[in-house]
Amino acid sequence: MIKLEVSTHGSERFEVEVEDYNAESLSEQLNDSDINTVALGDLVISRINVKSVKPVQEEGINY
Repeated sequence: MIKLEVSTHGSERFEVEVEDYNAESLSEQLNDSDINTVALGDLVISRINVKSVKPVQEEGINY
């Protein structure tokens, strides 16, 4: 599992865990005007509200 930090344009921050993280694929989803929401782990969020997504560095784990 990979832990991600999701920041929104509304200044909220969420930490979610996902099986796989592919930045390129996620970027395509976030920039696709035909998509309204994206699911990141247990979080379902409006794609236009997502400001940034980044892996969380955990002790002893390097990405």
